[in-house]
Amino acid sequence: MIRLRGWDPVMGMNLRNARIARQNPSAAIRLVNDKYATKDALTSVGAPTSPTLALLRSRREVATLDWDGLPASWALKPNQSLGGNGILLAFGRRRSHWASSSGKRISRGLVADQLRRILDGEFSPRPDDWAMFEPLIRAHPDLARLSHQGLPDIRVICDGDRPRLAMLRLPTRFSGGRANLHQRAVGAAVDLSTGRITHALLGKEPTERHPDTGELLIGASVPHWPEVLDAARRCAAATGLRYLGADIVVDADRGPLILEVNARPGLQIQNVTGRGLMAAITAPGRR
Repeated sequence: MIRLRGWDPVMGMNLRNARIARQNPSAAIRLVNDKYATKDALTSVGAPTSPTLALLRSRREVATLDWDGLPASWALKPNQSLGGNGILLAFGRRRSHWASSSGKRISRGLVADQLRRILDGEFSPRPDDWAMFEPLIRAHPDLARLSHQGLPDIRVICDGDRPRLAMLRLPTRFSGGRANLHQRAVGAAVDLSTGRITHALLGKEPTERHPDTGELLIGASVPHWPEVLDAARRCAAATGLRYLGADIVVDADRGPLILEVNARPGLQIQNVTGRGLMAAITAPGRR
């Protein structure tokens, strides 16, 4: 068995898949693959999540979309996309069009084309999909200053309703503003008891500062940390998953919001935190 420093046993892909098969019912996995249904389930248990401004399920609904009813800023998302693909963000209205984060024009025609691509299943494992408009999430200033553009998020691994490991993912210039560790976003270990960053990795290399902003990461606190953990704890009851990864963002105005619930969370959090999942999920006090 692979181990991290301190002889902490690491969970490999085979062990993770076996745990998923044992603890995550197929119906629960299907649920979390449907973002709209997941939001309904989270709302039913009082878990915070972003509201849906509009849900489009057919080209007919696109043709009758109330364009003037859309706010100045929004996020357009596929319902069942993988890896964050197919998302379009508007950061403000400019008369008859919207603007991207860089100020690039987003016309109604461009949005309508993106809606058709989403409905045709271009970003989904299925042959068709639904499209959702949500309010644009703006990162809490304490996290925005640590990050290069994009939206930082927190991944919390839960064993049932018990958080076991947590990391903050910070976009970089190299990652294109995405909080994706495989694209060289910064992964920062977060102490569960305090919400403070204890160490961070850029790729495989330790770093104390963000490579683009120069901000010191070590010792920085995740805002609203108790509420972040409370949101993560609610995911099991909402979805039926017993082993999961909760992806949570902290909005500047609305606080923690659950962005996604993963039935097959990746294993890279072990490298970031320096702690193996085998030890974390068998820690004393586990039910």
